[in-house]
Amino acid sequence: MAVSDLLKHLRNLDKPLNKDDGERYAEALIGLLQDTQSYVQNLAMECLGQLITLISPNTSQAAIISICNRIQDAGKDAGNNALSVALRVVVSKISENGEQKGMLAHMATPVVNALENSKDLSTDVMVDIFGALFEILASAGNHLAADPEAVAKVQTLLLKYISHKSIPVRRRAIEALGKFIVNAPGKRSEQALDTIFRRYQTSESDEDSGVLLRVLVTIIRQSSQRVESLVPVIIDTELKAVDEGEGEVECGRERRVVSLVAFETIIRYCLKYAQERRDEIYDVAVRALKYDPNYNYGSEDEDEDEDEDEGANADNDEMDTGSEDGLDEFGDDFDEDIYEDDEDDSWDIRLNGVKLLSAFVKSSLYAPDEMIGRIGAELTSCFKEREDIVRAEILLAYATILDQLKIALESSSSVDMDVEYEAPAILSSQVQRTVPVLMSVIKTYTKSTETKQLSFAIFSRLIYINGSILDSLLPKITPLVIATLAAEDTAGALKSASTSLVKTNLKLDALDFLLAFVGRQDLPDAAADFLLAVKGGIVKGVSSKTFQAPTTSVYVANGLVKLLRASVDQEARDISPFNKWIHEMADLALLNTSSKDSLFSKSCYVFLGTLLHQFGDMIDDSVIDRSLQALVAWKSGSTQDLDAISALTTAVTRPTRLPSAKVLGIAPKALEQADKLLIKNDQTVCTAGLGVIKSLADYGSEALPDRANELLKNIIFVINKSPISPPSLALQAFAAVCPFASASLMQSTSRSLVRSLSVAVIYDKQSGSALSELFQSVGNHFPDQFDQWNEEILRQWSSSYAEFVKQRASKGDSVLQVQFPTQMLTNASKSILALRKGYLKANSQEWSNGFLTKHISASPEITVGLACLALRSLGYASLFGLLLEDSQLVDRLYELAGYDNDDLRSEAATALGNYAGSHPDMLSQVFERATVAEGVVELSLLQAVQVAIDYAVDQKRNSQVASSTWQQVTQYVQKTQKQLPDILAQSLSVFAAAFPKTYIPLLANCISASGSNVHAKTVFITAFRTLLAYKSLCSTCEEQIKLVLSSVLSNIGDSDVNIRRLSLLAMYTILQTRQALIEDMVGALQPELFNQTKVDDSLIRYITMGPYTRKVDDGLEARKCAYQCVYMLVRSLPHLANEESVINCVVRGINDEQEIRVVVQQIVGESITKLAGSYAFHMVDILAAIEKALGTKIPNKAVKHEIEKHQEMLRTTVSILVHLEPATKLPGCDSEKYEEQISKVSSDHENAAMSGAGKTKIHPNKEAFIEGVDHILAKWTALSLAVANSWGGPESEEKRDNMVDEIVEYFDGTASKKQAPEPSDLEELLLDIMDEDFTISLEDGSEKEVSKKLITIYSECRIGNFATVDRLAEERDAREARGGANSSVQMSQAGGNAAATGSEDEFSGSEDDEDDESDVEMS
Repeated sequence: MAVSDLLKHLRNLDKPLNKDDGERYAEALIGLLQDTQSYVQNLAMECLGQLITLISPNTSQAAIISICNRIQDAGKDAGNNALSVALRVVVSKISENGEQKGMLAHMATPVVNALENSKDLSTDVMVDIFGALFEILASAGNHLAADPEAVAKVQTLLLKYISHKSIPVRRRAIEALGKFIVNAPGKRSEQALDTIFRRYQTSESDEDSGVLLRVLVTIIRQSSQRVESLVPVIIDTELKAVDEGEGEVECGRERRVVSLVAFETIIRYCLKYAQERRDEIYDVAVRALKYDPNYNYGSEDEDEDEDEDEGANADNDEMDTGSEDGLDEFGDDFDEDIYEDDEDDSWDIRLNGVKLLSAFVKSSLYAPDEMIGRIGAELTSCFKEREDIVRAEILLAYATILDQLKIALESSSSVDMDVEYEAPAILSSQVQRTVPVLMSVIKTYTKSTETKQLSFAIFSRLIYINGSILDSLLPKITPLVIATLAAEDTAGALKSASTSLVKTNLKLDALDFLLAFVGRQDLPDAAADFLLAVKGGIVKGVSSKTFQAPTTSVYVANGLVKLLRASVDQEARDISPFNKWIHEMADLALLNTSSKDSLFSKSCYVFLGTLLHQFGDMIDDSVIDRSLQALVAWKSGSTQDLDAISALTTAVTRPTRLPSAKVLGIAPKALEQADKLLIKNDQTVCTAGLGVIKSLADYGSEALPDRANELLKNIIFVINKSPISPPSLALQAFAAVCPFASASLMQSTSRSLVRSLSVAVIYDKQSGSALSELFQSVGNHFPDQFDQWNEEILRQWSSSYAEFVKQRASKGDSVLQVQFPTQMLTNASKSILALRKGYLKANSQEWSNGFLTKHISASPEITVGLACLALRSLGYASLFGLLLEDSQLVDRLYELAGYDNDDLRSEAATALGNYAGSHPDMLSQVFERATVAEGVVELSLLQAVQVAIDYAVDQKRNSQVASSTWQQVTQYVQKTQKQLPDILAQSLSVFAAAFPKTYIPLLANCISASGSNVHAKTVFITAFRTLLAYKSLCSTCEEQIKLVLSSVLSNIGDSDVNIRRLSLLAMYTILQTRQALIEDMVGALQPELFNQTKVDDSLIRYITMGPYTRKVDDGLEARKCAYQCVYMLVRSLPHLANEESVINCVVRGINDEQEIRVVVQQIVGESITKLAGSYAFHMVDILAAIEKALGTKIPNKAVKHEIEKHQEMLRTTVSILVHLEPATKLPGCDSEKYEEQISKVSSDHENAAMSGAGKTKIHPNKEAFIEGVDHILAKWTALSLAVANSWGGPESEEKRDNMVDEIVEYFDGTASKKQAPEPSDLEELLLDIMDEDFTISLEDGSEKEVSKKLITIYSECRIGNFATVDRLAEERDAREARGGANSSVQMSQAGGNAAATGSEDEFSGSEDDEDDESDVEMS
């Protein structure tokens, strides 16, 4: 078979080759690698790359050994063939397969031998072999650690070759050595690192110390923790080396470059050490930036250039921009190379100096003011750099400063209103020099396209920071823009890494600058003159052949139209000079709406919509008519039709400049077509039609002649099609059309419609405002139907609340499993308010509290459901500014806050809080009353305080209220010597999130100042942890957290066990959600963290209860939190985890309490592949711990819960044992001992699990699977809603339990037939059950995810792996502890804090998919 035919054959194979064919093909292809014809070698290499994915690990291993042997045999001739390249390809392919890492680790020895035992290998061959070794170390270095002989060989080889005379070989050896030290932990790795560092410190040769420093830099980049303690020494050494070297004439350039690279790396990966020597390192960067011994950038030259610029500018005012001179000065020319001084290599030092300054910028080592004032000034002084690659990097660095400054300014304006930077003023002053220098540089280096591109990038960023910052300099920029847009279409070839900042063509960068420019808010004369000068280039850009230029040009025109309109409205500017351009652009847009380029076509539609909306009163009628006809020329709802529909909606949506007569002229056709779109099955198309209808309905009855009823029917059809979550636009369209529908239609449809809408009121979280708009419209235009709609909402809510109460009562002690329907209450209350507002408007009546307060009056007896609705409505009315001041109402709210019904009491507290939040003077009074109250009244009033703080501090950002309330709350906490509710901590976290610069440091100080007041410290640490759990925090907040984090987390070693537990929970939260904030301090925290995983005997006590003695471990919860932190550490920051400590805590935890063992199971499952070498090295100790745990006996007179706990222990321990399997495949691991333990478990696991429970016949694996099915169904939102609302009738809960049995029965059936479960069959089963038992037709695709999860736990449970089931159980416990069985059904109280605060058990495990041929049938 020809090689090309073999390649085709291998590509078409969809299953592995058998052993004989694999070996035969591999040997033949390896032989062809030494063929004399290069194309045969290339085909053989390609075939090998394909083959390696189709053969067994043993055959792959043999292939690598064969290639290595042939390299040794060929020796210096190996460079003439493809053997070394093939070696690299094969190793790379194998490294992609995670299951073959153990085998790959074995291949380090033959690869090392190929280098060591071959003579006179060429540089290319050695580079390839080192590339293969690098892949082995990168992918399987941790597996290599268990083979001491291989480790020794690799270490010896790498230490030898890092000083090789060939630079490419040396660099590859350095990279490989870095991977070895990072990924192959052990004594040899530590020896190598120690040798490198000692040689680095004592070396007197610049060349040697430079090579050694490169190794250290490589290690820092791969795992900064490994050399963290060495970084201060490296900084000190390099600062001295630079100071001494700069004074020497023959200072090594390469040595200085490596120093700069080292400083850059330290800033990126070890920021805290760079912070300590910031200014010294900065001086090194600046000196490097200006290092050019062969050229002087003097101030005299700059002044001379500026004078020339001024003269040139005077000439440019009258310049013919289309002249040959203009194009020569600023045009594109890609045919000539840019001049570089080949005899001067000082540019390399300057380049790395710039990169070091860029690292300063990206790491925010300097505040924005210093960043632009110091670094920006240094960079602008070097804009005239003569080497293109360095100049590009300088411009890139300056653009990066502008990016960082923009982020800082946006953050300060959106979060901390009191933060003021001087950077904008500094920048405004600096830019007066920056732009002239840039223009001078462009004139000097006319052929440097990238200089122009980066200049435009800088201009754009300046505009985004300050829209008018360039106004005085526009005359200097105008010729460049005109010349760029007028140049011939061409694709620029860029030359440096900075191309990520710019486009593929200079013209696109110019258009991007214009796009930024027209996004400004005002149009002074200078800007108007500039746009007049360049508008012709925008027109030309529409016809450009440059990729994306036409589309971008149209969007620039779109922005300019908006800007012109704003200038007319705000400044009464005369825009007649733009009239011709506007009409010319309109013609071009109309011409190109049918373009085959969909993006270009869409931009043309967007422009037409904007033009009609902004200038419909100023452009010619013919343009309006042609544009409107183009925008209504759609029928089917294709992609292009949707663009036209969107543009039409933009054009006619009020307020618009289009004459109403023009809109009414096209309304009949547009509405007729839009009406047809409503019955389409495509939701996007339907939504587009709704948008048109809503916009045209705003024009009143003239736009809807004899069509309102028909439109409304189809809108109702859309709403009824998705009653749980109707499209918001459908609700808005209904609100817009219903005023013009007939009363008879509303009367005939209202009952069924309000019932459909009541479902949305209950379940739709997204359409609250649209529902309110709809109800207000109904109340306003059909006041005679107010009572019917109002009563239906009240009835639906009362019915749902009654059902909730019934379900809660039926649960008995399991009350937490039933959710209070708070989201339904929220929507119902807002709908009631909206309906009432519309009704009052229709009847010209003033607001009155009475219609709500009647439901909460003391007489007659309160109906709890309606009272809850009234209270929620009162709260919202207060926030909306509707609620009248009413002292009697406030007194009643105080009374109800102490009511004996939990629901009513909670709603009263929320209403009181909303009232106090909107009347901040009352907040202090509420808190004072809370501090003297007791029991449930205290909790209710504190809840009211929290709601008020959320509104006044978080939403309204009232700094005055924040200051006084913070002081009041913290003083109370600090002086109170009793346990305080968590709600106080949650309230304090709001202050920190709203005003981070003020209250995060204060919160940290409160923690430190609490001293021995454990109760106060508990509140403050809980507040800090709550803040960490917020889903989104601003950058300022994260910066402040990072500053105090080390101090706060130092409490993990506090003398009080509860403080330790809370601090560990805070650590867990930060490791889970914001790892970057803790990364630099993980190393320092780990010793105490792992110390907390040890049992503290002083916290163990024994309680005697009759004949029984019970052991109580008061340190268990804190210890569990420590283990959970370890789990999150190996999950989020595995490269920073101390491997020895992780393994030791695993060994301890296996024989700790069951709560700890479950977390150990998660740790092992998460880290087994990452720390496989360490697990293999310590396998004997781990197996001994497992054997001890499995040998634990149940007491003779064990009670039921002791038996169940023992069974759980056995299940978890066996799961840990199963997880260890990957490590047993590594060289040096005692795999025999592991197999012995597995065999023992397989033979007696069932009997051990059943010890003391002889009546139980079900297998533990199946028992775990049944439990897992139950947990998964408990998380299924659709099913939970169906059961909670009795959609399956009174037997809904029983049907849900039967569903578990049916699913288990399905899996039993597949097992009996020796078949794997089919996802499609399982999905169909789930759909059938939901349809038949609960009358639900699922459209969200959730059955697919449920099916996937069920198959996952089935596969795991069959082999005794219960990790996922245990994790699901923990998650369910955590949900129930927070107040419900289903987090997706759980709703937050009105006005409450939306941030997730978590709970002590709110930890999740990993989902490990495992399979094994020796599984156990669960029947």
